[in-house]
Amino acid sequence: MAALLIFLLLLAAFSCPRPEYSTGEQVYEGECAKCHKLRGKGGTKGPDLTDVFPKKDESYIRNYTLDPRSLKGDGIMPPSELTDRELDLVVHYIKEKGHSQRR
Repeated sequence: MAALLIFLLLLAAFSCPRPEYSTGEQVYEGECAKCHKLRGKGGTKGPDLTDVFPKKDESYIRNYTLDPRSLKGDGIMPPSELTDRELDLVVHYIKEKGHSQRR
């Protein structure tokens, strides 16, 4: 029975390859928008990322994304599995697109 469970877990892991993202928008839509809003679009489980950069610097955003509980022990956000390139893309995207329209 245990061998069957291990086989099914391995099959699931290899049959659902992680998407490869080539733009910050793709990273945001594929990984962040499930829980976070940006300019009115996205989930509500996590905080709205619109105008996050005037509140937090890039280093904080990067560190929090990679290991949220290292900065907020009671947080519910899981650690990110983004590559360095994907993190660069999404940080740039949120910086560029993540300001409110009132500006």
